[in-house]
Amino acid sequence: MAGTPGTADPLRELVADAEIESLLKALGRDLPHSVHVYNRVATQQRWRRQGEAADVAIYRAVEEGDATDGNATVVSVWRVGTVEEVSVALHSTDPGGGALRAALARSVHIPWAERINFESVHERCLLDLLAAVQARGDDLPRLVRTHKMYLSKEAALELDVRSVPGLRMGELQPHHAAAVNDSWAYKSTGTEDMFASAIRRNPGLSLGLFREEDPAGEPVAFVLGAWYGGLGILYTHDAYRRRGLGELVTRAASRTLAARHGLHVHCNIVYPNPASEATLAKVGFRRVCECTWVHYTPPPRPRSA
Repeated sequence: MAGTPGTADPLRELVADAEIESLLKALGRDLPHSVHVYNRVATQQRWRRQGEAADVAIYRAVEEGDATDGNATVVSVWRVGTVEEVSVALHSTDPGGGALRAALARSVHIPWAERINFESVHERCLLDLLAAVQARGDDLPRLVRTHKMYLSKEAALELDVRSVPGLRMGELQPHHAAAVNDSWAYKSTGTEDMFASAIRRNPGLSLGLFREEDPAGEPVAFVLGAWYGGLGILYTHDAYRRRGLGELVTRAASRTLAARHGLHVHCNIVYPNPASEATLAKVGFRRVCECTWVHYTPPPRPRSA
């Protein structure tokens, strides 16, 4: 069951640019707490303008209309090729949470019949989501708790990026998705395709350091410019660690995101992770809140007689 049949759906899909711009203005009033979904929606809007968003849908609570100065309740759905989970981001600026609870309980636009990765759920929205997940039959969803880290676009534009002898900064290409996937602790079926899609649709936002003698080879350090308009996987090859290369690519990618798209910069740290925390602190990131990735699995369907 995706929603409650016979009742008006509490969510409506946003199609026109003006509708999405109104949503972004409303979400902007909740920055930095709304930064994950704000940047994801802004990124998906750009994909639409590029003609690359057939697999994306953005919804807002019907009761909010196109208000820019009131509450904003949003659900963003991305069906990523062969990935086993549907990618869903949600957020609400309503402290009472009524619109979000209604969407979780009654909207047909949340694909409850499928496995879902609810990404980076703000602590404000987590309890309502967990209650809905349990009501749908998943009593023990897999939870990945993270700290949401934030750097304002103004600060990002002021970052300096030094050069390193023997290495050069370059953009990741879709064929580098295999290396990104191999470095990720949570890789699964289809995630390499997901990374390739993010790199292709977000040109220039995924950066790596390459050996000067092998510029077409694999990067020795890199950061992914993720589909949610923030920094994703940060990785440095074992032989190149303790040289500040992770900090260097983080600086470069942060400055690029702010300069090209005018977005504040954000990322998540699965804690405890003192190495990443130290790297981000050097760049100027600060912790905003706790965000949890909730992996929902629907109960098995009963067999036909």
